[in-house]
Amino acid sequence: MPELGHVTRLRSRGPRAGTVAGTSAGRSAAAPRPACLHRQRGSMTVEFVLLAPLLLGLMLFLVLAGRVVEAHGEADGAARDAARAASVARSLGAAQVAADQAVQADVRGECGLPIVQGYARGSTAVVVTLHCQVDLAFIGYATLHVNGYAVAPLDQFVARTY
Repeated sequence: MPELGHVTRLRSRGPRAGTVAGTSAGRSAAAPRPACLHRQRGSMTVEFVLLAPLLLGLMLFLVLAGRVVEAHGEADGAARDAARAASVARSLGAAQVAADQAVQADVRGECGLPIVQGYARGSTAVVVTLHCQVDLAFIGYATLHVNGYAVAPLDQFVARTY
């Protein structure tokens, strides 16, 4: 063999006789597994059993959070529609009726009657406050109280009776 500096090159002879290709030298293919692999048997099942309830709880929390955000949006949207309907009315009675109809069209019975304020002589805006109860029984929580609030300007050139 030619020598290159201080390093000698050895030629690979392939797998040794009596062993299976791909296994370490001296160990046959039917050799028993090491003891460390026996201790890890079933560990994935244990990890799944421990993590599955946590992941399920996280999913339920995300559903609850989504429903709460949706309920706040619905209450604010219904209050906005009620304020707009009340702002174009010509009297306080008509404003209250218009606000009630707008709320019932939006939330279909989940909210109480809207409270219309600011409909008086010299007022420039009408304020509607809405109190709603959202049913969360599908996840084991009874009800959630949500408030909606909206302000709409009054047109100064419309004749109103106060």
